[in-house]
Amino acid sequence: MIPDRNSTDPPESVRSALEEVAGRYSELARDLRTDLAGAEGREEVLELAERSTLEMLAYLPLSPVYCPFCNLHRPGTGDCQDCKYAARYGRCTEAGSVYDQALKAHYDLVRAVQDLRRSRFQAISPIPEKEVRAALGDQADRVIDIASRFGRSVREAQSSEEVMTLKTEFMADLVRNLPVEKVCSLCGFEHRDLFEAKNGALLGLSRHWAAA
Repeated sequence: MIPDRNSTDPPESVRSALEEVAGRYSELARDLRTDLAGAEGREEVLELAERSTLEMLAYLPLSPVYCPFCNLHRPGTGDCQDCKYAARYGRCTEAGSVYDQALKAHYDLVRAVQDLRRSRFQAISPIPEKEVRAALGDQADRVIDIASRFGRSVREAQSSEEVMTLKTEFMADLVRNLPVEKVCSLCGFEHRDLFEAKNGALLGLSRHWAAA
């Protein structure tokens, strides 16, 4: 499929969408700081750790909306024969593709966080509440920083390949240091399932698009 002659590389629509993602993460981080200040007691702090983690995972820009190649070639309306992503990794619409595997690994990580809260996470008692609050506050500051840098970098990107690299590195940065995992470490809580799911998600991201 031949891209629209009026299209740009990288597409402006993708730049704008990813800048909105960066702004959304900054808002989530500021909300976390506000909620931390008002949280009372162990349960509310643990709830914030889980909720902030799930929100971070929910807004990862994995959708085709955020893919410059999909925006240029519109999968489903053609055979993707001119898509640079398809030439490098195979068609993302096919079952078992590296993109499909990355999505499944992401969903596995979301389920691992949910399972942790529903089962063993509730057994942590007591928790070093002061340290946990500080760690979550640091996490909020960190997300604001990487989101700000990501937004600037996307605006300056010169190609679709560079946008994909920036986007993948941004997602990996967020996944590497999940708030709920930090809480588990501070509390000395065994979180092997979460750790393995996180590593699986990181592997899926790296296979989906390897940085040049």
